[in-house]
Amino acid sequence: MSLCHSESDCPEPQIIPRPEHSISRAQIDVEALKVLYRLHHQGYQAYLVGGSVRDLLLGKKPKDFDIVTDAHPGTIRRLFRNSRIIGRRFRLVQVFFRGGKVVEVSTFRRRSEFDAAAEMLAPNNTFGTPIEDARRRDLTINGLFYNIADFSVVDYVGGLEDLRLGRIRVIGPPEVRLRRDPVRMVRVIRHAARTGFTIDPAVWAEIQAQRHLIRVCAPARVRDELIKDFRSGAARAFIEMMIDSGLLAAIFTAWEPELNPESPDGRTRQKLLEFFHQVDKLTKAGYVLSEAFFWAVLFTQFLEGCPSPAEAIDYRAWVQEKVLELLSNMEFPRSRRDEVCLILAIEQSLKQSLERGTRIPPKLKRRSCYFEAWLLYQLKRAPADAAVAELLPTKTELRAPAKRPPRKRRRRRSARPSVHKKTDSPTRT
Repeated sequence: MSLCHSESDCPEPQIIPRPEHSISRAQIDVEALKVLYRLHHQGYQAYLVGGSVRDLLLGKKPKDFDIVTDAHPGTIRRLFRNSRIIGRRFRLVQVFFRGGKVVEVSTFRRRSEFDAAAEMLAPNNTFGTPIEDARRRDLTINGLFYNIADFSVVDYVGGLEDLRLGRIRVIGPPEVRLRRDPVRMVRVIRHAARTGFTIDPAVWAEIQAQRHLIRVCAPARVRDELIKDFRSGAARAFIEMMIDSGLLAAIFTAWEPELNPESPDGRTRQKLLEFFHQVDKLTKAGYVLSEAFFWAVLFTQFLEGCPSPAEAIDYRAWVQEKVLELLSNMEFPRSRRDEVCLILAIEQSLKQSLERGTRIPPKLKRRSCYFEAWLLYQLKRAPADAAVAELLPTKTELRAPAKRPPRKRRRRRSARPSVHKKTDSPTRT
C-alpha cells in the first residue's frame, strides 16, 4: 500500500458504525472521555487513536489512551488549564488529572519525523488531516481511529482487515518505511510477539535484508525500545524473533557468532529462550523487576561462553570488562551498567556458596539487588516447567541477620596514683 500525497489520491476510509464493532465507552478511561467530549463540544474533531483502539478491538485493556484532534497545541492548552505543551518539533499536550493520570493529545500530523528527508509536502509540514495522520504511522493495526462524534471506527490503512487475519503489516512500502526509521523493525517484532500475529512475508524479508541498519539509530533509543519488550510478558517470543531475524546479532555485534540465525550451534538461542520464558512467568505473576535484572538475564549467557577467572576476587572486574565488550556499540548509563555487573557478580558468589554448602555471606543478603541475583541463579538452573514459587527464595534464604550494634569499648581506669591536696602542717610555736 503506497502512501498518498493528497487526500484525493487516497481511497475512501472504511467506517464501522457503533452496532458493528465491539468498542464501548465503558471500556475507555473517564479522563480520556472528558478530553474527547470537551474537544468535540468545542467544535473540533476528536479521535481515540493507535494502540488503545487496537487493544479494545482485541478485547484487551489498553495501558493508556492517546487522542488526536484538528485543534492546534495552543488551542488545546487553552481548553485544558490542567495541561502543558511538550516537544520541540512536533508538539503535543499532556492533560493531567488526579491520581497521576495523564492523557496525551496531539494535533493531526502530516508525516512522521523520520520521513522528513524524503517527503517535503508543504512549507508547513507539521499539521495535517486524519488521513495523513493515519498514513504516517508505522503499522496498519496502529492506524485505526475511534470517532467520539458518532462512536464509529475509522480505518484509512486496512488495519481492520489485518486484525481479522492476524497479520502485522507496515503502512506503505516496507523497503522504504523500514529504511527511513530502522527502529520500526523492532516494533514490527514487538507487536507480533504481543499479539501472536504473523508478520507479513514482505515485511519479514525486508527486516532480514536491512537488519544492519539498526546500528545507525541512536543507541539510547534502541536500548529503550528493547527494555519495553523485556517487561512485556511476551519477552520469549520477542527474543525468538529477534534472533531468527538477525536483529539481535546486529545490535550486539560482539555476540554475532552465537546469535547468527545460520549458526549450527543453537545452544545460546535455546538458553535465552528458556531464561525469558521464566522471566515472562515472573512478569505475569506481578513481580516488578528492575531494568538491570533484565539486562543481567540477557548477558549471563554471553558470560557462560567465556572462560572466567579462577579467583573469585577478580570476578566482578572481569564481568565489568565483558559487559563493556558486549555493549561496545550501545549507549548505557554507567550507573545502570554497575547495577548489572553487581547482580551478575552476586549471582556468582551465591553459586559458589551453595555449591560448596557454605553459609551465604550476610553482606550479600544486605545488598539491594540480592533478591534479583537469587532469581538469576534460579533461572539458570530451574527446569522450563518450573513454577514461579520454585524460583523464589525462602524467608530464611532472603532474610539477612540484623547488624550487631557496635560494641562499646569500656574505658579503662587510669593507673596513675591518686593526687592528694597538699596542706601545710601546723607550726609549733
